[in-house]
Amino acid sequence: MKDIKSIAATDMDGTIIYEWDRISEENKKQLLKFQKKSNKSLTLVTGRNYFMADFAAKELDIALPVICSNGASVINPKTFEYVAKNHFSKEEIKELLEHFLDTNIDICISNDFRTHYIKEDDWQDLLMGNQSSIDFSHFPNAQVLFKYDNLEHLIKTGLDHDESFPVIVANTQTEQELKMVLELVKKYNLLALEFPKEGSCRVEIFKNGVTKSWGLNALLDHVGLTKENIHVFGDEHNDYPMFKDFPNCYAIGNAIEGIKDLAKEVIDTVQNAGVGKKLNEMIEEFQ
Repeated sequence: MKDIKSIAATDMDGTIIYEWDRISEENKKQLLKFQKKSNKSLTLVTGRNYFMADFAAKELDIALPVICSNGASVINPKTFEYVAKNHFSKEEIKELLEHFLDTNIDICISNDFRTHYIKEDDWQDLLMGNQSSIDFSHFPNAQVLFKYDNLEHLIKTGLDHDESFPVIVANTQTEQELKMVLELVKKYNLLALEFPKEGSCRVEIFKNGVTKSWGLNALLDHVGLTKENIHVFGDEHNDYPMFKDFPNCYAIGNAIEGIKDLAKEVIDTVQNAGVGKKLNEMIEEFQ
């Protein structure tokens, strides 16, 4: 890796992407212009697992390690090797999954290159229906989606595919189910991110300490830079830790108010390619 003076780390959804599998042409144009002038100083810091971020890493010619799975994984996009990770072991994930056997809560577990599920969600439907431009054929194992009859089937056969897992996703339908999940999170001293949606709530469960900030700090340790040498861009509540931890943080114009309040500066919206335009304005910071 060539010498990097500073790093730009951008969230994906709502920050450089407003359609789930496509970077707009203006965003792509501005970000690739920055990449060319900055010695490829851009990376991604996203809540997505790597297999759902890889297309953006390719399209934006990203050479730096990518922070994904909400910061639990830092991955070299060229070799797919881990630079750092904060994952559940097989034994830990098995113990947690067994708590859901006698419930009706839909569970999905993902590694950065595979996902194991029982019920199909919207994004899985899109992939299965070939409505997405995302391609997995270059991965070490081209099969990414693994479907199971039930949770017992997943526990017995799914865990053998991976050595560790960054996240459990519990899709709750009632307040009682949500309460059960959050009590389990508390019992094991874990981290939960809640995403309410039309009477239901998706809960993403991580090991304690897993945040985008954790992943960014691991990246800085890897490249030998300090917190002052990174500029972060975001829009949503899972960006709070990095906005609190790093001095150079920029809220996209469509960000939630709490992120705007913490930002060093509020820039243009995702629809207007705010991140790329801002990076090209401050290109001297990276040269």
